[in-house]
Amino acid sequence: MRLSKKSLMHLYKKLFLIIVILTPINLFAEYEININFESGFEFESQKILISDLKNSKSKKQIEKLLKRQDWIKDFSIVYKPFKKEVYVSITNREPIFVLNNQFFYDINLHKFKFDNSKRDLIIVQGPVKNEEDILKIITRIDSISSINFNLNEINYSYVNGWDVITDKTLIRFGNDLTETKFKNFEYTANYLFENGKNPCIIDIRYRDGVALNYGK
Repeated sequence: MRLSKKSLMHLYKKLFLIIVILTPINLFAEYEININFESGFEFESQKILISDLKNSKSKKQIEKLLKRQDWIKDFSIVYKPFKKEVYVSITNREPIFVLNNQFFYDINLHKFKFDNSKRDLIIVQGPVKNEEDILKIITRIDSISSINFNLNEINYSYVNGWDVITDKTLIRFGNDLTETKFKNFEYTANYLFENGKNPCIIDIRYRDGVALNYGK
């Protein structure tokens, strides 16, 4: 499952607490670094950060290192010299899709480098010029309460336009993501739900209607 119904809201309610203790580091030979990953341990980049923090040589270097991490949404550092402790609290960005196996994107379309982390995310492929179109597709489909499609992939090509692959059907939007198409999709989704139908293809590329393919 890539992104379940109502999962966008769930991203903001789900918090994990992971604490990593590193000791010693070069500058603070007898100091202990406590790292609190408030959003959980999710990225391969976190493993690299832990190693780099262990080898940090100054307070300035620690702060500079944290600021370079594009997957960090926010962080705070508390130094306790008398206790010889350093506390680092980190909030991760929460990606909802991966574009061309190059970048993660969160709900605010902030992008950060894809690092092969094993995440259950929507895979987007193609020469996408406007990432807002991707988010529009995800949010509009996810907002329809009558359906329970789990988005797996979104593919874009100059020839076919937008193809959305779910666990149940292929949704074809074509090149133009107009409000009319989204309304037609919503109407069709409600019709399918009310009548207990499950086509393998929902084709919304037509100007005057929607084509349903039930296959064999």
